[in-house]
Amino acid sequence: MNKQHLKLVTQGQDFGYITISNEISGLFYGNSLVENAAEFELIPCSRDCSAFYYKIARSQTSYMDLSVASNVVKITQAQNPEIEQICAWRIDQSNMYAVVHGQRSINILSRSAFKDNSNILYATPPCNQDFNRLAVTMCDIPHHSNMQLSEPLS
Repeated sequence: MNKQHLKLVTQGQDFGYITISNEISGLFYGNSLVENAAEFELIPCSRDCSAFYYKIARSQTSYMDLSVASNVVKITQAQNPEIEQICAWRIDQSNMYAVVHGQRSINILSRSAFKDNSNILYATPPCNQDFNRLAVTMCDIPHHSNMQLSEPLS
């Protein structure tokens, strides 16, 4: 499967690529240069044919997930994302929606509306005015990409 980068735009302005600032924090950030962009492998979600699990490339168990308590987009370790109920993601009309197991609420990839210098990514209800929606575009990664994850490969 091809690896993907996720390119972001907020309020019509470039917001770079999704990245992992460091694997220790376990959070995803925007406003990254392409050289530092996180690489994802898309794993089909069986409960929603238009959604995928976003596995961090070159890892065996790291996925892009959502903290339901804080709405922060974070790394979660899972052997099987279906069984362990990792958040799947669906892109529709440039919006990236969180597909949370067992929940009907819809959360959309966002960033803080009040902290201009904050690059932390959230997935919040679309009507939440504390956050600005992010438009998302998937980009194929050239085969010579050098981004590495420091997680040991299992």
